[in-house]
Amino acid sequence: RAVGAQPGDAFFGNAALVQRALVAHEGNPTNALRAILNEAIERVRPEGERRFTGEWILYNILEMKFMEGRKVREIAMRLAMSEADLYRKQRVAIEAVAKAIKEMERQAREEQTIAEKSEAIPLSH
Repeated sequence: RAVGAQPGDAFFGNAALVQRALVAHEGNPTNALRAILNEAIERVRPEGERRFTGEWILYNILEMKFMEGRKVREIAMRLAMSEADLYRKQRVAIEAVAKAIKEMERQAREEQTIAEKSEAIPLSH
């Protein structure tokens, strides 16, 4: 068995967000989770045109590290910061993604509840 969370584990079984993503990605957990991560990273993205400024730093780290797969040294050089500073900012960026995923799950559960209530309402003839 692979290490880490797997479909069928408690998190996956109870997460409306993951269940919805699994349906959208034909049951492929890798693609479903990648789509959730991509959406969460995009939620961290500031408004407007991309820049290499303080406001954009978290998004730039997330995009280069997790979407482009760049190495820490390369990202640090590109963002003109030390590797130690990059690791600190990366931790903050990951926390921002976790908050975004938590909000996405809250929204998915809310939508699920609304859908379940609308199905439970009998249609009058």
